[in-house]
Amino acid sequence: MSIRGIYQGYALQQVDEKGRVAIPASLRATLVARTPADLDPKEAAQVVVALHEGDRCLVGFDLMHRETRFAELEARARAHAGPDGALNDEILRGGMAAETLAYDSSGRFVLPSYYRKRSRIAKYAFFFGLGNHFEIWDPASLIASPRTTETMKEMVLHFLDERGERL
Repeated sequence: MSIRGIYQGYALQQVDEKGRVAIPASLRATLVARTPADLDPKEAAQVVVALHEGDRCLVGFDLMHRETRFAELEARARAHAGPDGALNDEILRGGMAAETLAYDSSGRFVLPSYYRKRSRIAKYAFFFGLGNHFEIWDPASLIASPRTTETMKEMVLHFLDERGERL
């Protein structure tokens, strides 16, 4: 399978009171590149947003990656099957909490309220590309996480400083 684009890039985006936020142009370009040309136009401008399995952030990816993501989850669930051979549903539950969301021509979409609450995203969302998906972080949660890199933390602080904001 050939990959048409990787999610590479980052940006601090403002989130409005209704939860609307724009996917950064670099990440949106990959979403578009990974969308099959024969897809119904109503489905073409969609992003999948899911809860991260281990961090208090969200992950985003294209429609085609859904199948790959499910196959990976299913393989892990099978590798950790119970004594009766039943799939480990806990793994599937942790990875399948996702929403398919439409975005407009400027990349704006609405983050569902539960996802905003769970990830603590309020005024800003920090997007960071990770190859086959991207993460969406609340700046304070990213800074507090022991699992993020110093570079990511410096980026968030830099972009907040540019906007005259402090954590």
